[in-house]
Amino acid sequence: MTSLLDTLVLGFGLIFYLLLVIVYIFRAYEKSEQELWLKYVFSAQLIPFTFLFLAHLVSQNQIRQSITLIPVLVFLGYDFWYRVLTEKKPVHHPDKWPRELIIYLVLLMLGSIGLNWYGYIVSETYGRMLVAAFFVMMGSFGVYQYKHNQRKSRSS
Repeated sequence: MTSLLDTLVLGFGLIFYLLLVIVYIFRAYEKSEQELWLKYVFSAQLIPFTFLFLAHLVSQNQIRQSITLIPVLVFLGYDFWYRVLTEKKPVHHPDKWPRELIIYLVLLMLGSIGLNWYGYIVSETYGRMLVAAFFVMMGSFGVYQYKHNQRKSRSS
């Protein structure tokens, strides 16, 4: 039986992936202004995930779940710093990747793994739902890459 906390994590996990899908679709169709606005919405996820993490810590029997939330918290914190606090316009396809971008992508993958792992700790159904959402997110990244490569080949 899943608790309210588990259901909330699943819901916010699905929102996390949905927002990433929207970011990649905005990039694919060169909607930079909308993407820049979305960074605040995306960074706001740090609030519910922090509360859910703390609620799991207080609940003595859910320490495993709280540990799996650490990677997504680290990623959201880094995302907040990288996209909001530094106010740099991200370069999506640089010739040489800056260290900050590499760290960002590694933390995104680790955060996704932790979130998916959380789902499987709670139930196989939750795990499968989060993994499916992860692959939808990766598919939207594929659309973004495809559109970028099309534009690049047309301009060459």
